[in-house]
Amino acid sequence: MDEAHHAPASSYKGIFEGFSPRILLGLTATPERMDGESILPYFSNRIAAELRLPEALDEKLLCPFQYFGVADPVSVEDDRFWQAGKYNTGALETAYVDDAAQAGKRVRAIIAALDRYQLGNLGRTKGLGFCVSIRHAEFMAEQFTLAGIKSAAVTSQTDDAARKRAVRELQARDEQLRFVFTVDLFNEGLDVPEINTVLFLRPTESLTVFLQQLGRGLRHSAGKDYLQVLDFVAQMHKRYRVDRKFAALLPGVARLPACAAGLLHSP
Repeated sequence: MDEAHHAPASSYKGIFEGFSPRILLGLTATPERMDGESILPYFSNRIAAELRLPEALDEKLLCPFQYFGVADPVSVEDDRFWQAGKYNTGALETAYVDDAAQAGKRVRAIIAALDRYQLGNLGRTKGLGFCVSIRHAEFMAEQFTLAGIKSAAVTSQTDDAARKRAVRELQARDEQLRFVFTVDLFNEGLDVPEINTVLFLRPTESLTVFLQQLGRGLRHSAGKDYLQVLDFVAQMHKRYRVDRKFAALLPGVARLPACAAGLLHSP
C-alpha cells in the first residue's frame, strides 16, 4: 500500500476489510499524521525498514537542496488570519490576491528574490509554486507571465488535457514554461525530476504537506546539482508552530517524519 499514512482514513476502511493478504507492506514518506493518530496498528505495529530525510540525503538517494527563508512583505500575524487552530484561507487569499497594494508588493518581492537567488539562471528554472487557494495560484501564474516568466496554474479545476500539457512542458528543457502554480494537487503522485525550484507561497501548518511539497523537487535529474527552495516567511501569528516545519530538515529530531518507511503487516 503506497501512501500508507492515509490508512486511518475512512476511505481506506474497505481496503483493510476487503483483503486478507499474507503480507501487507505499507510505504510512506510521511508516517506521522497531523491528527496524531498512529498508522502502526494497521500494520501489526511493525516497522520493516525506515529511512529518514537526512540519512537519505547523506546517502545521495535524494537531490541536495538549498533552503532560503525569504522575508515576506505581507504580515499574517493579525488575529483575522487565524481561525479554528489554523490559518484562514479566505483571509490569506484576500491579502495575497484582492488587496491590490499588498498583492502587487508581494509579487514584486517574490520575483526579486528569484532574481537574487537564481543568480541569472532563471532561464533554466523549472519550478513549482505552492499557493493558498485556486485564485491565488491563478493570480500568481498571471502575474509571473506578465513579468515575462511563462507560468501556468494547475488546480482541481484544470481540465485533464491542460494539466497534462503543463506537466509535459515542465518536464521539457526546451519548453519556455518556467513555473506551475498549484495548491495541494501535486502534493502526491507527481514525478517530474526536472523540477529544480520550489516556492512556498503560503504558511503551512501540516508537516506532512510541507515534506510532500518539498519532496516534489528532491528527485535526481541529469544536470541538476541541487534543488533551490524559497520559503516566503512573514511575521507569523503567535500560535503558528513554525518549529514543526523546520524539524523536518534537522537530523536527530524526535518524531521526524520519514523519507521512506516500510510498515510491515503479516496477519
